[in-house]
Amino acid sequence: MKSCKLHPVPDLLRRSMLGAAGGAALLGMSDQVRAAQLGEVMGELYVNGFRAPPGTVIKPGDRVLTGPDTSQTFAVGQDAFRMRPLTSLQIEGGAFVAGLRVLTGGLLGVFGRGGTRTIRTSTVTAGIRGTGVYVEASSIMSYFCTCYGEVDLECVTYGSKQRVKTDNHKANFIYGKIDSGRSIVSAPVVNHSNEELMALEKMVGRRSPLG
Repeated sequence: MKSCKLHPVPDLLRRSMLGAAGGAALLGMSDQVRAAQLGEVMGELYVNGFRAPPGTVIKPGDRVLTGPDTSQTFAVGQDAFRMRPLTSLQIEGGAFVAGLRVLTGGLLGVFGRGGTRTIRTSTVTAGIRGTGVYVEASSIMSYFCTCYGEVDLECVTYGSKQRVKTDNHKANFIYGKIDSGRSIVSAPVVNHSNEELMALEKMVGRRSPLG
């Protein structure tokens, strides 16, 4: 069998990944999970610093980075994800997925019921229950859309809280520093679609409540 050559991450992408570390997000998951084997890879995808060919297994402990023109989907256990271009994430844990740290870019995710799941960014802690969400994080603010289900948001800096329960998208900005006003503010629905959520749910054998 012919082996696949692994290519180091270009310096530009490496700098992008490291420079965004201040906007990290952490997703805690308590259930034991299967590793994810990638299908078709369209564009630049790197796992642990090397170009990832189809068939690459993504597992706890891996660092995954998409290139500027690459979106990548994969499922781990009963949870499925879609990474946006220039997204860098660290999957933490051993036999269990202990966390998913998003360093830059955006992540769409759907989650199976059961177990405790918590998404943390530099500005928000979000407790989620069998739901679909889209998150973008930076060091100064986060964008968090509850696509369906129930989420408890808490601003890290100010301690303000908001419970979000919806069956058709409700988005918020959560700020790490404000001069006046509120730290959790309603936001428009951007950068994700119902079709993407339905496709993710289908990957793990479920039907999306959106259709």
